[in-house]
Amino acid sequence: MYIIVINFLNEQKLAQFSIIIISNFFHSFINNLRMTPNMTMERAPDLVAFDWLEYSVFGAVLALSTAISLYHGLKSGAGTVSSYVLGDKRMNVFPVTMSLIASHVSSVTVIGVPSEVYMYGTQYYTVIISGVIVTIINTCFFIPVFYKLQLTSLYEYLELRFSHGVRVFGSSIFSLYLLFYIPVVLYVPALALNQVTGLPVHSVTPVISIVCILYTSYGGLRGVSWTIALQSVFTTISLITVIVLGCLKVGSIHDVFKYSNEGHRLELFNMNLDPFARNTFWTMTVGTTVNWLAQLCFHPGVVQRFMSVPSHIHAVRVMVWSGVGICVIKTVTVFLGLVMFSYYSSCDPLATGEVQRPGQLLPLFVKDIAGSHFHGLTGLFIAGVFSATLSTMAASLNTVAGTVYEDFIQPFCKTDRHAPLILRLIVLVLGSLCLGLVFVVEHLGGVLQVAVSLGGVANGTLLTLFLLGLLSPWTNTKGAVAGSLTSFLVSLWIVGGSQWNIAQGRISFPGKVTSVVGCQEFPLSTNLSLAESRVSRYTGLGSPVLVENEVAPLFTLSYMYYATVGAIAGFSVAALVTAVTCQDLSKLNPDLLVPIMRRFLPPRPTPELPMGDVVDKN
Repeated sequence: MYIIVINFLNEQKLAQFSIIIISNFFHSFINNLRMTPNMTMERAPDLVAFDWLEYSVFGAVLALSTAISLYHGLKSGAGTVSSYVLGDKRMNVFPVTMSLIASHVSSVTVIGVPSEVYMYGTQYYTVIISGVIVTIINTCFFIPVFYKLQLTSLYEYLELRFSHGVRVFGSSIFSLYLLFYIPVVLYVPALALNQVTGLPVHSVTPVISIVCILYTSYGGLRGVSWTIALQSVFTTISLITVIVLGCLKVGSIHDVFKYSNEGHRLELFNMNLDPFARNTFWTMTVGTTVNWLAQLCFHPGVVQRFMSVPSHIHAVRVMVWSGVGICVIKTVTVFLGLVMFSYYSSCDPLATGEVQRPGQLLPLFVKDIAGSHFHGLTGLFIAGVFSATLSTMAASLNTVAGTVYEDFIQPFCKTDRHAPLILRLIVLVLGSLCLGLVFVVEHLGGVLQVAVSLGGVANGTLLTLFLLGLLSPWTNTKGAVAGSLTSFLVSLWIVGGSQWNIAQGRISFPGKVTSVVGCQEFPLSTNLSLAESRVSRYTGLGSPVLVENEVAPLFTLSYMYYATVGAIAGFSVAALVTAVTCQDLSKLNPDLLVPIMRRFLPPRPTPELPMGDVVDKN
C-alpha cells in the first residue's frame, strides 16, 4: 500500500496539480494579509480550538513518519546490529546530513531560540562563529581518526585508548544525559499544542512517545534517517511560512529591524568578560564552541552517521553540509524571534498573563498571525514542531539503543541472533523512562537554558575523556579516570545547584525591556496595573540576572560555561595524576591520536626481514 501511494505521488500530473494548489494558497493568504491592518493587537477569542483541518495535518505527519520508517525497516530487515545502527554503511549523504541537522536542531531550537531572542536579544546568534570553528576542527582532526578506526560504538575508542572501565563510564554518562535531554525535547511541543488547543501536556507526550518508539524500534538508522528527512521538510516549511506572515503583519523586514532596535534586541558584540553575565560575546562563542565540540565531534549519534556513509570523503561532506544547515536553521530561528518581538513590542503577552512561559510565545504568535484567514497554518506549525521533536527523539533513541547494546549487553551475548529484539526492547524501555521524566522538566527554567545546562554535565565529562585520548599521548588510564570523574562531579555540582535555585525562584532572568502600552484588551485575570508590574524596563547591554543573597556565586555562572569549567577541572586533575603515574608511549597505537600529535611518539622499530627475503624496491 505504501509503495502504491509513493508511486502515485511521483506522477508528474499530480506534482503539477500540487504546485498549482500551493501557489493559489500562498497567493490568497498574501492578499488577505495586505487587507489586514499592521500591528493590531486585537485577538479573536476562539483561536484556541483545532478544527478538522489542523488535526488532519497533524495526524498526517505522524502517520507518514511511521509509514516511511516501517517501510525502510521492513525493506532492509534490520536483522543485524550493523544494519540497525549503521544502515549497513551504505547510506547516502542527503538523508544522513538531514538526520544530523535534525538531531541537533530539535524542538528546543524551533521554540527555544525565538523565545531566547524575544527575551534577551540577538547575542545568541554568535553561535554561528562556533559552528564554523567546530566544523573545521572536526573535519581536519577528528573525522579522519574515527573513520579509519570504523568503530560500531564510539565508546569502543575509549577502551582501545584507555580501558574497558573508561568505556563503560563514558557510555553511562552519555546514556544518562540523553535520558534527561529527551524529556526536554518531549515537553516543548506538548507545551506548544497545549497553547493552541488546550490539550493537557501529559496527554500529548504519550502520543509522541508511542509513535516515535514504534518507528524507531522497527526502522533502524535507515528508516529513522529517511523519516527525519521528510520531517525536516515540514519543519522548514512551517518556519518559513510563519516568518513570511509575521513580516507582512509587522509591515516589512525593515520594520522588523526597526522595532527590534528600538526594543534593544539587536546585540552581537557585548564584549563584557564577566563569566556571571548570562549572555555575552565570550560566553556564547567560547561556551558554545566547547559544547558543540562534544555534541558534533564526540557524540555517538554524530559519529554513527559518519560511519554509515561509504567513504571518508562522504563523511567530510556530511559534516560540512551539516554545519551549513545548522547555521541556516539558527539564522532562521533567530530572525523569527525578532519578527515575534516586533509584533508584540507594544503588548508583551508575558506581562498581560496571556502566556505563562516563554516557550508558549511562538505558538501564541502563530495563532495571532494566522487568525481565521489562513486555515490550517496553526496545524502546519504544530506539525513542524512535532516533526523536529520526533526527529531528535528518534535519532537519540536509535543512538542510545546502539550504545547500550554494544557497551553493556553484547559482551554477555555469544551471538547477535537476538540483537534486533534486544535493541527494540531497549528503545521501548528508555522511551518509556523519558516519558516519565517529563514531569520533572516542567518545573525547570526556559527550555533552551535547561537543555544547555543539562548538556553541560555530559559535555564537559565526555570532552575531557576524548580530548585527553586524542590530543595527549602522555595521558594514561589513571589520569583519564581521575580527570573525567572530576569533570563530572564539578559540572554536576554547578548545574545541580543552579537549576535547584532557579526552580526555587532564587535566580531569575527577567530579560530586556518590554511594554504593554499598545494592548487594547487584557485577560479577565489581568488589569493594567498588574501588567505594568510584570514589564521589564532594562535597556542596557546584556540582560539582568537577579540573585538572592544566600545563593553561592558559583551557581550564578553563565549556563554556557558549565561544560568549559568541567573540562578545565578535568584536564588539570588528569595532568597532575599522569605526571605522577607516567605513561609508556611505546605501547600506544598512533592511530588513536590525531595526526599532528603522532610526532611525539617514539619511532617504532622496523621489523627485520628473515635471511634470504628480497625487498621489492618498486
